Amino acid sequence: MISAQRLVCFDVDSTLLAVESLDFALVRKLGPSVRERIDRLTSGGMNGTLSFRQSLIARLDLATLKRGDIAAAAIELREQITPGMPELLTALRQRGDRVCAISGGFADLLRLALRDLGFEATDIFANTFLWEGETVAGIDVSNPLSDNGGKPDILSRIGRQGDHAAIWMVGDGVTDLETLTAGAADHFIGFGAIARREAVAERAPDYAETVEALARSLLG
Repeated sequence: MISAQRLVCFDVDSTLLAVESLDFALVRKLGPSVRERIDRLTSGGMNGTLSFRQSLIARLDLATLKRGDIAAAAIELREQITPGMPELLTALRQRGDRVCAISGGFADLLRLALRDLGFEATDIFANTFLWEGETVAGIDVSNPLSDNGGKPDILSRIGRQGDHAAIWMVGDGVTDLETLTAGAADHFIGFGAIARREAVAERAPDYAETVEALARSLLG
């Protein structure tokens, strides 16, 4: 049995959620005809052929998103939680683990879905939009999560807040895998139930194709 009092952090897009939240908002705004183009940009950032920041900015450049677009997408994202994740998070909390969400997505899009999953505001770390009135004007590049290397930085900061038996990270993308290669995470589990990123599947020391397999790795 795995010892208690771990810090277990989850990526959000294509992990806790069965979609990429920014892509969801963009397709909702622009229609399905842009899905293939968006998917290419997202995959570039997740597989490492683009920097994560390049991927974010290129996707945001596809549309002018308004506060109403973000608010409506945030409500609909509550219906996109990956099946089985609520039960897994409950089991982790019941055994005494601290559970956090570390996302390259945007807090304004994710907050409601993460609240439904039981996350307190202090356990959510995500990107932030810059606004000009009612319009998304860009991303806050001072936020470490806006580029590669941000998740190890944030995970290290969280880890210093307590005396954890071990620090685990779960996610689908190379920005998640970076937490292990940079030494911020003791253990990393690649997650491929929603989106299989070959650059992660080939390098992750542990890889879960289903939520059930993920639960076995985390709960013993």
